[in-house]
Amino acid sequence: MQRKLSRPPTFFNHVPDTCLFGLGGSAFVAAWLWPSAVVFPTMLRWVGVAVIGVALVLIAATMSTLWQARTSTNPIDAPSQLLMAGPFSWSRNPLYVAYVVILCGCALASGSWLALGCPLLGFVVINGLIIPIEELRMAEEFGDDYRRYCQQVRRWL
Repeated sequence: MQRKLSRPPTFFNHVPDTCLFGLGGSAFVAAWLWPSAVVFPTMLRWVGVAVIGVALVLIAATMSTLWQARTSTNPIDAPSQLLMAGPFSWSRNPLYVAYVVILCGCALASGSWLALGCPLLGFVVINGLIIPIEELRMAEEFGDDYRRYCQQVRRWL
């Protein structure tokens, strides 16, 4: 028996962005509050900045694909179409891949080993809370087409 998903509470809409901005900021706050934990060399910190830049390009490509398809970026909205092109051809969740990559970049750029928990926590929340809700909605809306897509394209990478 397939579980039917009613519309989740609206606060779920803000969880991915809260993970991105809250945990991204927390990486730098950790470096500021505990300067003795800042141990990464300058070169590695610049790599973190570059990683953030690459992830921003991925976000732009994903958002462009969503906007061109005129589908919502809201994780609790009913999906209007199944996207399988562009970034969605190699990840079912390219926006969330970019979010976690940005958190990795923030952790590196902050220089703090304590900040390495931020991308891990972001991944756990997005993978364990947000994506299952979205996948249930996609399965309800697109049925076998979505299940075939899931067999062809991985959840993350």
